[in-house]
Amino acid sequence: MAPATSVRSRVARLGMLGLAGGLAFAGTSALAAHENLEFPAAIHAGTCEAPGDVVLQLDNLVRLPQGAPMDGERAGAPGSQVVHGLPDDTGIDLTADDLFGAEHILAVFDAEGATIVACGPIGAYTYEQGQDIAIGLRSQGDSPYSGVALFDVDDDDDDSETDLEIYLVNNTPAPAPDATPAP
Repeated sequence: MAPATSVRSRVARLGMLGLAGGLAFAGTSALAAHENLEFPAAIHAGTCEAPGDVVLQLDNLVRLPQGAPMDGERAGAPGSQVVHGLPDDTGIDLTADDLFGAEHILAVFDAEGATIVACGPIGAYTYEQGQDIAIGLRSQGDSPYSGVALFDVDDDDDDSETDLEIYLVNNTPAPAPDATPAP
């Protein structure tokens, strides 16, 4: 007869294995469920903790690359992530002076537009006039999303717009790799 602690230990290990397996399958379905969502985004006055008025409503973030097939077999490494971002060639009518003129944030909302899922204050540690701005978008609350926003303010393309790119990823853990050896 096995000692009680050994039985408890086995039961605990089996329970943890079952929980890990459930999380792996849940992670897979969570990633698949979010592939084709669109995420509203906007520049707001204020802070991520206390967003204020909308300064500029942005296009929805969509699955990238645009035009990629929605169906088909995955290619490459298992656990790859879907990336969402702004449609190509997105320009905004705000300069670096406008963006730095007051506390501003870039907020990305859930698909329903009700809750901020990722947010970043618009600022830089150091800045020289005409330099591009890169900001991080931290997940908010229980959101699995984070990302980065890149503001191209150097006017290389001879227009008055600031080019903006946003990349958003789901940080849900990748599914466990298949432990079955290849034949």
